[in-house]
Amino acid sequence: MLTLGPVTRERLHDAFLEAFADYAMDTSGTTEEGLLLRMKKNAVDYDLSVGAYNGPEMVGFTLIGVDRWNGAVTAYDAGTGIVPAFRGQGLAHRMFDHALPTLSARGVKQFALEVLQGNEPAIKAYQTSGFDIRRTLTSYVGSTQTLNALPESGWTIRRADRATFDRFVAQADWEPSFENRFTIPALIPEQVMILAAFDGIEPIGVVTYSPPLHWLLSLIVRRTHRRRGVGTALLRSLAGELREDRPKLAAINIDGSDRGMQLFFTDLGFSHLIDQYEMLREIGQDDPAHRR
Repeated sequence: MLTLGPVTRERLHDAFLEAFADYAMDTSGTTEEGLLLRMKKNAVDYDLSVGAYNGPEMVGFTLIGVDRWNGAVTAYDAGTGIVPAFRGQGLAHRMFDHALPTLSARGVKQFALEVLQGNEPAIKAYQTSGFDIRRTLTSYVGSTQTLNALPESGWTIRRADRATFDRFVAQADWEPSFENRFTIPALIPEQVMILAAFDGIEPIGVVTYSPPLHWLLSLIVRRTHRRRGVGTALLRSLAGELREDRPKLAAINIDGSDRGMQLFFTDLGFSHLIDQYEMLREIGQDDPAHRR
């Protein structure tokens, strides 16, 4: 008999690998340490997250992070997975409904998630649960060797602190996805590298990257210095900082409406990786699930 309850971290990694073994992106190399770090990045609360259990075995999960994002306290589906033998039973919907009243009581105003565009069953399931598509997110992957071969620029690039990064938040043209939100350098400071470009003593661009997660978090150039090679110089310098066994650099969740940013990456030789939908559901005190 299936039961729902908080996520048991001790069983999470095994359930994750089984649930995502047939996923469109290869997750087989995900270590337990890497999975838990990504959950920390996403501010996952294991007491708010929901696990589905068949006896002692975890057969499904919805990992839920909570942070301020997009102007409101937001819950984020950091990963929903169901092992193959238990799919097609409405389990994802049941886990969401199980979590919703507690999230509402905690003052959460919205629930966000990302889903691969080609995953029609999941999209329909999320729409049934009240989620709407808000925007497209596209991702790219490039070669660090290609970036390292680019000619040097005249800009000075050096390590920077979080205060320097915070100065650039207002220069961003769009809100990053929850996965890349601006609070991450404060949440996992030891796992985020920050590089800044300087024009004299004035910072003119910044890039943030998590080496353990192999994840490009932010790339922001001051509006007065765009189209002058600052972003390229930052990525070239970042590629030079990476270990030799990290030949790829992933740029995740670029806003689908920002054609300029997309062309920037493709012009640097990055290839298309995936397209996702960002979906959002409002949560309020009048929500039917809250009144159950």
